[in-house]
Amino acid sequence: MNLLRSVIDLAVVAAVGVLFVGYSLFVYPVEVLNEKTSSKARENELKYAPEL
Repeated sequence: MNLLRSVIDLAVVAAVGVLFVGYSLFVYPVEVLNEKTSSKARENELKYAPEL
């Protein structure tokens, strides 16, 4: 019973780790690029930029 529980725990931790790595390698860079190339984000950046 303890072996089964530890295998399930390990599988859950591995699944969460794979999802995190997948997100950080494939989804996040696309989101950053979309944010940098978005005209609406650029307008907000200029609107809320501190005046020098």
